[in-house]
Amino acid sequence: MKSATAASTPSALPFIGLGTCCDDADTAERLVLAGLEAGYRLIDTAAHYDSEPAVGAALAAAVDRGVLRRSSEVTVCTKVWFSDMGYDAAIASARRSLERLREERLGLLLIHFPGSPDAVQDPKRNRALRASTWRALEDLQRDGLVRDIGVSNWSRRHLREMLATCRTPPAVLQTELHPRCQQPELREDCDAAGIKVLAHCPLAHGAASLLRDPTLCAVADRVGRSPAQVALRWSVQSGVVPLPHGSSAARLREN
Repeated sequence: MKSATAASTPSALPFIGLGTCCDDADTAERLVLAGLEAGYRLIDTAAHYDSEPAVGAALAAAVDRGVLRRSSEVTVCTKVWFSDMGYDAAIASARRSLERLREERLGLLLIHFPGSPDAVQDPKRNRALRASTWRALEDLQRDGLVRDIGVSNWSRRHLREMLATCRTPPAVLQTELHPRCQQPELREDCDAAGIKVLAHCPLAHGAASLLRDPTLCAVADRVGRSPAQVALRWSVQSGVVPLPHGSSAARLREN
């Protein structure tokens, strides 16, 4: 896919991040702090999750313990939920996220989904919502409240539409990606536009269909690693930043 305007190059991202979806607040704070202690410097959260305040608390605790010199050493990625789409609502959502995260500037802000639940019933309205929400993110970046901006769960159609109309192309696209969901055409489009791909669900939610895959297990046996580690290595060697979730400090270190 050709784009007349190249995407803004995102600030250097770590090769792996830590996902916080589906954690309750106490669990998220504990695991994020453990992740920071293990060396993670990219944390993925969202306005829709319960984890934004927990991420902020974990960052503060990491600074207090000397794990970090300052919280800005970590790139925190958060997202605007579909009920907050639209220019004014997206601005308000970003400001609430800043408050919950105890930050003055967001490292990475994404639009969580390309539309509200009535997308099938009213696609024209959703196109307008995407456009006005993206203008809000562009203005937040211009005003210094956000470092990098991007999108999440966009299809190829949504991405082409955006690149044809936006002032600032997305720096990243986050999507489900793992050896059983490789999305080669979407990745090709992102590569052509200079958009970095982040993978949520890089272990397919721990599905047996992935982690017990015979090929994956054979590779794991040959190199003396776990199937999960091989799957994450596949993401890294594919130029994708995986965002695995971890259920314990030991699993976070393994990942």
